[in-house]
Formats: sequence, structure tokens, C-alpha cells
Amino acid sequence: MNGAEGFPSALRAEHRTMEALMRRLDCARAHGGPSPDEELRLLTSLRLLLDAHLAAEEDHLYPLVRRCLPSGGALADAAARTHATIRRLLDRATDTRLASLDRGRSAAALLVVLRAHLRGEEERLFPALRARVAPEELRRCSRRLRQARPPRPGEPVWELPPGTGAIAAVRDHLTGHDTSLRRDSP
Repeated sequence: MNGAEGFPSALRAEHRTMEALMRRLDCARAHGGPSPDEELRLLTSLRLLLDAHLAAEEDHLYPLVRRCLPSGGALADAAARTHATIRRLLDRATDTRLASLDRGRSAAALLVVLRAHLRGEEERLFPALRARVAPEELRRCSRRLRQARPPRPGEPVWELPPGTGAIAAVRDHLTGHDTSLRRDSP
């Protein structure tokens, strides 16, 4: 095994977490729609993930794409435009000054754009990089992606295996199993 098969594992783990948040939004909408507070809470959780995730991709992943893939410049430029669209839709979806209907439309559009973007990275971009880029370069990029967001004190660590760290914290918070704020917890 040359280490390229799982590239980039940190980004892929974050994609799974984002997909879980989007499923929660979908589920709430399917059952009469989430309360404004619930939707805002879920979108805020999504923003926390997206802010660092998109910045890390722009700083470390897409320069690799530009250097190593045919038409890499065009791919990176398209990703930058998509990232801007995602940020703009997320801003509108969480803007409490807007009417609920407008926020809901923005949230729905955000989910469509974000899912398409994640699918494109997972199904086309990451495999193309694994096929064309030397394993050592992929490992170097993975290291940079991990180091791009060193954990702050009290912040979950993304590099822990599933069931621990940030992924578990987000999951537990969303499913109501978060005991960190309960006074009766040990």
C-alpha cells in the first residue's frame, strides 16, 4: 500500500460529518420543517465545519490540483467559485433579518450545491489526484491539511478515529446525547 488509497482521509471524514448534518436538515424538513432555532443550530454547526474545511482546501488541496492535474487551473477556479457560492448561500440561510421563506430557500439551495460539490470531489477529484500524483506528494498534502487546523484548547481533535473527537462530538450534540453541558454528568 502506497498511502494514496485513502487520500485525503481528513477531508473525507469531514465530508461524512457534513453529510450527516445535511441528512438531519432533510429529516427535519420532511417532518414539517425544523423550528427556526433548530435549523439555525444545524446550519451553525455546518458553518463551523465548512469555514475551516473550505479554507484548508483552498490553501492546500487546490494548489496541488493546479500543479498536478490537466486543466487543474480551471478545476481550482471552478472550486473557488463554488466555495464562494456555498459561503453566500450559508450566509443567507443564517441571516435572521431575512424572511423565513427566503432563509429556507437559501438553505435548500445550499444543500444542493454542497452535495454536488462533495460528490464531485469524492467521485472525480480525489481519484484523479490519487491516479496522477506521487504518493509522497499526497502524503505531504495530507500532512499540510491536518496541520492547517491545529486544535485549540478544548476543541475536538479531527484526527482521532471514528467514535472519538469532533465527529463524535457533533454526532452526540445533534442526537441529543451531548452530556458535556449537563450538571449531573460526571
